[in-house]
Amino acid sequence: MKQYLVLISMVMLGIYIFNMIAGNGPDSIHTSLEYIWEQGIAVRTYTP
Repeated sequence: MKQYLVLISMVMLGIYIFNMIAGNGPDSIHTSLEYIWEQGIAVRTYTP
């Protein structure tokens, strides 16, 4: 029973970490990197 609980908790932790890295939410690492990438492009392509 203890091994089953550890297995379930590890799966839940894996899902949480995956959503934190690659999720669609505004606080995910993927969204943050996308915003930084777009800002970098905007800075390099700015022409007055």
